[in-house]
Amino acid sequence: MTFQQVHRLGFLAALGLIGATASSCGSPTPPSKITDPPSISCPPLQVAQSQDRRPVLVTYPDPIVTGGERPFTLSCTPVSGASFAVGTMSVTCMVTDAQRRSSSCTFPVMVEVPPTPRVSVTAFVAFGDSITRGEDGRNSTAFRQSQPGRVRPLNVFPDPQTYPGVLQAELTARYTAQTPTVANAGCPGEKITDRGTLKRFSDDTGGGRYGAVLILEGANDLESRDATVVPAAIAGLRQMVGYARMGNVRPYLATLTPMNPAGSRGGAWSLVPGFNDQIRILANSEGVTLVDVYQALNVDISTYIGFDGLHPTAQGYAKIADTFFAAVRQTLETLVPSSRGVVKGNLLGRRIQSPSGAAVVTCSPP
Repeated sequence: MTFQQVHRLGFLAALGLIGATASSCGSPTPPSKITDPPSISCPPLQVAQSQDRRPVLVTYPDPIVTGGERPFTLSCTPVSGASFAVGTMSVTCMVTDAQRRSSSCTFPVMVEVPPTPRVSVTAFVAFGDSITRGEDGRNSTAFRQSQPGRVRPLNVFPDPQTYPGVLQAELTARYTAQTPTVANAGCPGEKITDRGTLKRFSDDTGGGRYGAVLILEGANDLESRDATVVPAAIAGLRQMVGYARMGNVRPYLATLTPMNPAGSRGGAWSLVPGFNDQIRILANSEGVTLVDVYQALNVDISTYIGFDGLHPTAQGYAKIADTFFAAVRQTLETLVPSSRGVVKGNLLGRRIQSPSGAAVVTCSPP
């Protein structure tokens, strides 16, 4: 480099032009990134139920965070999965971003006691023959000395295994704020067309003791295997419906259970479907709730009908009870807030107390 060049560079440096040129060629330092503060959005009202009024564990979704600078620190109090008592409690959630800016939100968690199911009728009476009473067919060859020539099983299931007993247990388990009762007015050997049947029906359902009657009768009318008795039997059922309504008792009309022709008492099996068709027509014409126990049991006769081909097994009686229970729930059940007062049913009148607590109405067999 010549003396002139060195001199020129020194001159330019003195003017600051070389530094300015070098600086303009480098990368500038970027400014800090500016972001909005974080924003947090809580979930909506969370509702849980406590069946027994005790605290329950409640899990809720995380809140949604927008804006801010990651990483975030998110916390909620009480935490998701914590125990919440019956009532409403606020949950507060807070988010803090990398710049230590915060945002919070709250949302309610409600733990409620579900409405208590109630039934508008609590006193029921099951009216019928040996099927209502709860007889089975395991001793179908035995004869009653008072009725020579008539074959009737002498074995009777314990009251809790009869269909009225099972039904009462089902009603009691569901309607815990009430005391439903199902009186068993089954009279073995009785026919609809017997001379004293309608009087017994009137006596047993009268007097304001019951709010509903469950009618399951007619199998003994078919015992002769004579189809000509069907109109008279249906007419008798129609009269029962009328008597019940006159006494302000709600009637439920059941079809007959199926029969098994392989059993000693299932000989009238072929008449049952036609008889039940007439019962369906009667229920429709009278505006009565039909309880189709035939349809419920006919799907598995070997399980539901006993050895003699006529009387149900324990499983069959339970199925009958289930079918009546479904009809009662559909027609009489209401849901009310659990804070309502307790109303208990009352079963009065002529009865004897069975070991299960259900009432068994006495009858005089034909």
